[in-house]
Amino acid sequence: MFGLKTWFVLALLVSLAGCATAAQGERLRGGYTFGHEVRTFCPEINSQCYWLGPGTPAEVRQQLNDIYDAKKPGLYKPVCVVVDGVIDRDSPRSGFAADYDGLIDVTAVHGACEDSSMLVPGDLNHRRWVLSARNGVPVSDAEAAVVLDFGERLFVEGREGCRHFSGFATLAGDTIRFDGLDFDLSSCAAGGSTPAALADQPAWRIELARGELLLHNGATRLAFERDDWR
Repeated sequence: MFGLKTWFVLALLVSLAGCATAAQGERLRGGYTFGHEVRTFCPEINSQCYWLGPGTPAEVRQQLNDIYDAKKPGLYKPVCVVVDGVIDRDSPRSGFAADYDGLIDVTAVHGACEDSSMLVPGDLNHRRWVLSARNGVPVSDAEAAVVLDFGERLFVEGREGCRHFSGFATLAGDTIRFDGLDFDLSSCAAGGSTPAALADQPAWRIELARGELLLHNGATRLAFERDDWR
């Protein structure tokens, strides 16, 4: 049996872990609007808009305003930016903020959308991708069996040849990691082979270019075409 002190320490660790996750926030793409009575961010993943929260550091506010001034979108028109932010829909709000769906504390600014190739989880969630080329060479039918099918919170499932996999991917900067996947080899014949990709290199640089999802490391470049379920 755990003593009271042990339970307290465990509860404190869980609480601190939760706070660290919340403080990190999520990466979002959306429209930032700045004006005399407006300080808002509207993420493209939903139809909601949030007032810039008090936890947004002064230097981050300045970055956002500098981007807005440089783009000169026109009076009260949004500028598309990529940010990290913590959304708060529960805290009481007053003044202009009360008219919006909540607050957002922006913790980092990655630049204007057209100036940044950085992905956000919303680019992948509910998308299915099929391998189309390896190192610039179109793949054979066997190799084309590499499929990535993303769900919420970057849950991914799919297959590489005869190997099926599922688990959570993690997106950090321009890198995606697949080292949390579980692989099922039950469909693989004894002595059979399958194209090596995700299972043998869990960390990949990732980008979207001309409608393709590109994964690459020092030796391999994988190009995927979008093939969403219909």
